[in-house]
Amino acid sequence: MDIIPVLDLMVGRVVLGRAGERSRYRPIDSVLVAGSAPPEVAEALRRATACPALYVADLDAIQGTGDHLDVVRELSRRVTADLWVDAAIVEATGAARLLAAGAARAIVGTETLPRLEALTEIRAAVPPQRMLLSLDVGADGVLSACSELRGLPPVPALEALGAETLTHVLVLTLDRVGTAAGPDLAALRSVRAAFPRLTLVAGGGVRSVTDLRALAGAGADAVLVATALHRGWITAGDVAELGDR
Repeated sequence: MDIIPVLDLMVGRVVLGRAGERSRYRPIDSVLVAGSAPPEVAEALRRATACPALYVADLDAIQGTGDHLDVVRELSRRVTADLWVDAAIVEATGAARLLAAGAARAIVGTETLPRLEALTEIRAAVPPQRMLLSLDVGADGVLSACSELRGLPPVPALEALGAETLTHVLVLTLDRVGTAAGPDLAALRSVRAAFPRLTLVAGGGVRSVTDLRALAGAGADAVLVATALHRGWITAGDVAELGDR
């Protein structure tokens, strides 16, 4: 199972997310690095985890207040890890622009997806290995600008999205991000049972190595981690030990 560190970008800095309440996000205070400049934070996370990829959430793009394409370009030059970038992609041209900036995968998040057909159009233009669907989940079900998805449980939402024809899906429980509440194992197990061939990434609520092992047991192929790394709850030694098993 791969550990994928998270960079949440807001107004040019790396911030620490909490329960999807973005007005409360503040620049990180990390045991791994001084400051919150994206390249330095990315390099520190890479050193600590030897990760194959970094998950980058462009919160300005998601909120419609700007973008971090220049930061993505810089990260792609400086960091030896693939960049999986969520920048509120809603059409194929936006995905192409993101990939050209250096993203290895363009993430299509249900939170900003306006209609089911938009995913079909993006998939027709983007190779499967360069796209990742993010199923964004809150306390009351799937979060989405698309009325056909909004509020559904994970499995029916993925059925509506044609998940049986996808290769990679992120199950991101936004209401648990940064809360140390623990991951939603039940949601992940339900998706794994319904779609056994998917490569599944889990995110939200991870607080310990015990949680990482539980997620692996529930069917996760990779896990997003941010707060637990910056707080020192999961260390470089922990990650190395997991990789040796």
